[in-house]
Amino acid sequence: MAKLKPLKFAGSVNLGNPDERQERLTDSGVMMGTVDYMSPEQVRNEEVDQRSDLFSFGSILYEMLVGQRAFYCNSKAETMAAILKEEPPKLAELSETNKLISPEFERIVRHCLEKKPDLRFQSARDLAFALDALLAPLGTRPEPEPKQKPKQKPKWDRTPGGKTVKTSVFGSAWLAWTAAALAILALSAIWFRRAPVESSITYTYLPLPEKTTSLDISGATISPDGQRVVMMAVTDGVNRLWLYSFDRATPELLPGTDGAQAPFWSPNSQSVGFFTQNKLKRVEISGGTPISLCDVPLGAGGTWNSAGVILFAPQFNGAGLFQVSESGGKPTPVTNLAATRFETGHNFPYFLPDGRHFIFFTQAGQPDYRGIQLGSLDDPQTRFLVRADTKAEYSSAGYLLFMHRRKIWAQRFDPDKLTLSGEALPITESVYYEAPIRYADLSVFGPRTLIYRRGGNQARQLVWLDRHGKQLSVVDPVGDYRSMQLSANGEQVLLDNNDLEFETSDIWQFDLLRNTRTRWTFNPGTDTYPIWSPDGSQIAIASNREGFWGIYRVSGNGNEELLLKGDQKLLLTSDWSGDGRFIVYRQAQEKTGLDIELLQLFGDRKTLKYAATPFNESYGVISPDGHWMAYQSNDSGRYQIYVQSFPEPGRKIPVSKGDGMLPRWRRDGKELFYVATDDKLMAVPVQTGAHFSAGVPSALFEVGSLGRRLNRYVYDVSADGQKFLVIRQLEDATTRPLTVMQNWTAALKR
Repeated sequence: MAKLKPLKFAGSVNLGNPDERQERLTDSGVMMGTVDYMSPEQVRNEEVDQRSDLFSFGSILYEMLVGQRAFYCNSKAETMAAILKEEPPKLAELSETNKLISPEFERIVRHCLEKKPDLRFQSARDLAFALDALLAPLGTRPEPEPKQKPKQKPKWDRTPGGKTVKTSVFGSAWLAWTAAALAILALSAIWFRRAPVESSITYTYLPLPEKTTSLDISGATISPDGQRVVMMAVTDGVNRLWLYSFDRATPELLPGTDGAQAPFWSPNSQSVGFFTQNKLKRVEISGGTPISLCDVPLGAGGTWNSAGVILFAPQFNGAGLFQVSESGGKPTPVTNLAATRFETGHNFPYFLPDGRHFIFFTQAGQPDYRGIQLGSLDDPQTRFLVRADTKAEYSSAGYLLFMHRRKIWAQRFDPDKLTLSGEALPITESVYYEAPIRYADLSVFGPRTLIYRRGGNQARQLVWLDRHGKQLSVVDPVGDYRSMQLSANGEQVLLDNNDLEFETSDIWQFDLLRNTRTRWTFNPGTDTYPIWSPDGSQIAIASNREGFWGIYRVSGNGNEELLLKGDQKLLLTSDWSGDGRFIVYRQAQEKTGLDIELLQLFGDRKTLKYAATPFNESYGVISPDGHWMAYQSNDSGRYQIYVQSFPEPGRKIPVSKGDGMLPRWRRDGKELFYVATDDKLMAVPVQTGAHFSAGVPSALFEVGSLGRRLNRYVYDVSADGQKFLVIRQLEDATTRPLTVMQNWTAALKR
């Protein structure tokens, strides 16, 4: 192991005369510290905190393990550039000995060396717990070692299955590396000179399985026995369920769970329910083929009681909660949406301890009615409990835990009297959830354990890219942007922008030449999926502002007109025909999932079915010559791009090579673009007119995972097909591991 050089500090401290101690130790603009161990923010001369120290510690730990510095170069300037832009080599690549280092231990080192402070461990306490977790089952801290311990006797543990295993950060190596790491940690605590935090809260993390990515909601939920966590992760463009067992080092894939959404546990912790392929299914964690229980086009959460009743939420279907037997059968309704309260969905049900009462989250077109309600299998009446932004769960510590304004709050709850009391208190900061869809990771076990995903505001920015993905310019300001569409001349762009403070999603217009913006809609509902009229004087949007989903036409003078009154089922706009006669939208249906429909803007404004199958069709966009429609469908089990004649549908023509989503036409009709499952933007040469033909798709550049994860347009193309306006995620919270917070009740005493 390489010999470490003494740590160097700039400046000096006089501990003699108190008056002399007041002399200034630093000068403005002078960089402090040894270059080789500086954090990126220190190199940039930005404000630093304890997370900068953790980066420095990671550099020292890396050097200790491999015998060379993580970012060593021939000059200080080159070293600083490497700290800002490069990643150190993997430990296993540097020597045969380092191949013994476990992936879990290397992840800890890498976590310290994240470029962005928010992605590192947030305190030395977090880091210490992560190191401890390598020596003990997840969620526990190691017992103190006996004072007299037999020398050179390896420490062995037995798993619940009785198998004898050696506890180590290496597959078969000594514990010396871990002991050394903990020793370094103790020494670094002195070096950091941070005041100790008086708290018994501990944290550890569940990283994504290798070679997977995450959706904006992983659906992570802890089992009733507290021994496992199930979550969703994406491989090859397909989300599947993965199982973390706290007595094993790596997660396992649950077979047969392709396309799975919103998993939930059986009360005996032996089965998992989930939604996929328009079905509600269950699968045994010990293996076997999943069993279909009933038809559900899309799902937004479920819960399972000891009497064998499954309560579930069909997503976007404009209905309340349903129940079905754990052995399958016909679902029966349990709750109904209240139009007078602007309700558009009942989601994320959760059984309380008696197995008859439950809580659930209410989606509503007005913020005052969004929150947690109480229901019962024995009574159709429900009762509003508390304002919230997404799901809630009950902890046996006697609290209801719910999310509001990106924090998790705890409020006293009596499960017998079914009443809240006292004041709600925050127990976390900066929790991630996806608004306005209002998905979140939040799961509770017993009186101590809480699982969530850390995050912050969804900072996104518009950038212009060329066909090679080279950035041409940036459009300010930053916002929480989602759907977008360029104007015909490419000088304006419509965006729906979520506003956390006012809990709304409104439509904004950006002038790309003058760098100015104009707001089109002002109301507390969700206004989304904006599209331009052919002449650019009006826009059409989907909105739930009145307690139902409808299509509205908005003029530049502020006048608004309801074109199509839907119901509580999700209804979203995707295109406006060039002749002004049709608006294309997608409609959620109970039996056929998402369908593509047409709204006639002439005569008596009839609605027409265009693509209605047992599968999900959406994002219908009309070719510039008005003869063809491109759209995405999952009829093959995965989303692909197809083209049919318009306005009368004809033979379905496949366009994408493999999977594809979010089609866009070039305005001269010579190309069709879409996003592949590897997040590459694909270009397909096409010919339109009386007949349609498509060439071979080719990859242009990586557009990012945001569009695929949200299933929303995050790009548009200039008229000549040479430039692309793209929404870029400045910080991807979905790459962060899940946080396991132990003894969260201690946060209530702060």
